Amino acid sequence: MIKAIGIVLSIFPYSETSLILKVLAWDKAQISIIAKGWRKKPEPILRFVEYEFTLYAPKEDGLYLLKELNQSRDFSSYASTSTWAAAEAGAELCARIIIPAHEAKQYYTLLTQYLGYIAPMQENAILIFWRLMLRIFTMLGIGIRLQRCDSCLLSKEPFAYNLAGEIICQDCLQKLPLPDRYTQLSPMAGKVLLLLPEIANHLQDIHLTNSDISQINQLFLSYFSAHQKQTLKLKSLSVLSQFY
Repeated sequence: MIKAIGIVLSIFPYSETSLILKVLAWDKAQISIIAKGWRKKPEPILRFVEYEFTLYAPKEDGLYLLKELNQSRDFSSYASTSTWAAAEAGAELCARIIIPAHEAKQYYTLLTQYLGYIAPMQENAILIFWRLMLRIFTMLGIGIRLQRCDSCLLSKEPFAYNLAGEIICQDCLQKLPLPDRYTQLSPMAGKVLLLLPEIANHLQDIHLTNSDISQINQLFLSYFSAHQKQTLKLKSLSVLSQFY
């Protein structure tokens, strides 16, 4: 018998009576649990809720078998639909990346702090999601330096970026032989990137357009792809972006 604390990231039906749970576990990283017969039970299992699981060790397809669970903390309520979408994006991000078991506690703490922080927010939760991405990139060993030009290597305000996730300043853009390979950041997108490490102190000063959001999303996703050699597609991020 195995005891584990984890937060449910997603739930899928499995047969007429059972469920498959995708869980981020405190000391095991991402695991999959089969909950046999749970669709027939009166108390549903909820996403974004932390449970204390009692499990049987995996015997087939790497699935743990659920014996019982007890709710610990509830992160399933949000002040607005857009904030719920930001919670979805954070959960999907943590489900898509590879988390070593020995680092699971760091990621677990980061995700639960993120979900708890955004819960009361009515708007602009996407700013906190980008800060989450920034921190996760650092934990993955691919930290992105938003306040340094990748061309001259000086501390300068971000002005443009390319599909490799490289950020350059205005002076360097004017000197490049092929400047059309870079996308110029809008003033608001540049401001957000500059303030992102401490963005929680500036939430009321940020008024985003869909174009701003598209630029920042593309920068982060391109940077991840260039450094991890794999594409990161987050459906929930596309949904979240539609609220702006």
